[in-house]
This record gives sequence, structure tokens and C-alpha cells, in this order.
Amino acid sequence: MNTTHTVIAFLLAASVTLPQGVQAQDPAEAVVLPADSIRFHPHAPEKDAQIAVLYGNPREEGYFLIRLAFAPGWTGRPHTHPVAELLMVRSGTCYVAMGDDLSREAAGKLSPGSFAAVPAGTPMRGFAGEEPCVLDVQGQGPFTAQYLDE
Repeated sequence: MNTTHTVIAFLLAASVTLPQGVQAQDPAEAVVLPADSIRFHPHAPEKDAQIAVLYGNPREEGYFLIRLAFAPGWTGRPHTHPVAELLMVRSGTCYVAMGDDLSREAAGKLSPGSFAAVPAGTPMRGFAGEEPCVLDVQGQGPFTAQYLDE
């Protein structure tokens, strides 16, 4: 499994459900979000994960951008998405496993600035390193997750 596939797995261990208080942005309007104005909220499908919607609404049709933050040592649930997703690691070290082997041992290491494109329907699972891991996920909605452990 190459690094790109591994990164893809990490991306969205998130079935993008927007928690209370998370605001979707209207893609018809200009958006400027200084870093200190971005507010994270618990991401219920994933323990020790937080989500911030930066642009669009991942639950609806159209382009979206979300930011996910994972606690040190976080282990994501195995899942797939019905649409492709694009991931970029912003900080920390993320590990992603994709395909038939979703174990931590099979996961590839992604450092800040790393990019991955995950095709629709690809089984994936992410992990965080010893420090918090933050990544951006973008794509075309509606964006949901099908957890493989349900």
C-alpha cells in the first residue's frame, strides 16, 4: 500500500454529521475565517475527534471544506465514503490505512503538508500520532460515512 492510499484512510473517520452549534457556510457568499475564529465542536461519530466546517455544507450538494482535529493516540473507526475526498495534514502526524488491511501496522505516516486523494468507496481508517493531528478534508457533498463496524 502506498503512502497516498494510507493517507486517504486517515482522512475521514468522520461521518460528517454537524454537531449543534456548527455553522455551515453559504457557498454563494465570500468567507474569510481568521485562524483564531475557527471553532471546533465534538464530532460524535468519532471519540476524541473535533470538527469545524470552514466552507459549504458537507451534508448538501456542492463543494465543502472541513477541518478535523484528533487527540494524541486517536484511533478511528473503519469506514467508507460515497464520494471522493481530498485530505491535507495541517499539523501533527497522521497515519492512514486503506483497503483490506486497516490495522495500525498497515497505516502510512503523513506529516504536515502531506496530501491524499481517497476514491469513493475505499475502506479506510485513521490514527493520530503522539501529538494532536489536524487535517483538512474537502470534496463534493453530500458527504457521509458508512462505518464498517456497525
